[in-house]
Amino acid sequence: MNTYRAGLVGCGRIGTLWETDPPTPLTHAGALAVCSQTELAAGASRGNEHLQQFGNMWDVDALYLDYREMFAREKLEIVCVATHPGLHRDIVEAAVDAGAKGILCEKPLALSLEDGDAIVAACRASGCVLSVNHSRRWNPVFIQAKEMLDDGAIGDLISMFGICQGVKPYPAWTADEEGPLIHDAVHTFDLFRIYAGDVKSVVATAHRRHRHEFRVEDISEAIFSFHSGVSAVCMANELTRYARFGIELQGTEGVLSLEYSGNQWLLGVDTTDRLNEPDPRIEWFTLEQQPFPATEEASSILLAVEELVHCIENGGEPSSNGEDGVASLEMVMAIYESQRQGNCPVELPLVDRASQLYMLRDEGHF
Repeated sequence: MNTYRAGLVGCGRIGTLWETDPPTPLTHAGALAVCSQTELAAGASRGNEHLQQFGNMWDVDALYLDYREMFAREKLEIVCVATHPGLHRDIVEAAVDAGAKGILCEKPLALSLEDGDAIVAACRASGCVLSVNHSRRWNPVFIQAKEMLDDGAIGDLISMFGICQGVKPYPAWTADEEGPLIHDAVHTFDLFRIYAGDVKSVVATAHRRHRHEFRVEDISEAIFSFHSGVSAVCMANELTRYARFGIELQGTEGVLSLEYSGNQWLLGVDTTDRLNEPDPRIEWFTLEQQPFPATEEASSILLAVEELVHCIENGGEPSSNGEDGVASLEMVMAIYESQRQGNCPVELPLVDRASQLYMLRDEGHF
């Protein structure tokens, strides 16, 4: 069994700080430390305090304030990228140039489609396996829901509803490019694509209800149309004091509701025979709770690292590849473009691959 030298770029929360002792794991560093085929050999971060915390937690001496120096010296085969997304392109391209065989990159993949496209192209050209941490791709509950949907558990999928509230860590958050759409709702948009396929168009809003210091939205409503005929609505904001994330899949025969209200399976049942005097005019079914199939607890990020190793050794695509990372980012940019165009429908793919967020700023929207 091969063992791969691995390193981390970015020693913040998802990089290492959220980890428990012993590791669950919850972070990139934890997954690299626990995976039987990876050796956590080095780490890089812009801040020395977090870098030293990383070294102490994982007993790693190869610590760098410059990731390029780390790549040059450590000859890493696997790299986890857990930095601000505006840095992802330079880091990934440098890792590829240094000979990395596999990269697990945090979402969002970049802050512009131009940079996202460049990341994918660099990895494809070199043969480096790129996996994007849309974490629910490896979550057993969401995998189970996909299997149930494919098996007809709720009939034909008609529509979806996603909710993403209060999960951007404001006011501690300091990245002024990342509102709730790009920081968190990319997870919702990736789930939409898992269940309904590629997006055809979107009509949406993205605006600031409260004039905080960051020139990004704090609330958005979006309606997506998919090539499959399915439609979806997403409500995203950072206006609540509580955090809530979830998705509801609405089918012709029932509903799957995942995460924020507990995992539920509701199925339409003909209950007219239970009435003392059945009314022949009643033609609809009533939704009734069904036992949601049990799933095992699992670390999504560990499964992502293990899958990355498998793809390096055996070929194939990770569950969330570079194109998936671009696609979820493009859904965000399409929302911004709809706002730019007066909340008109916008067709995908977008021709302009620059940042629609920066366009909104330049035009005075934010």
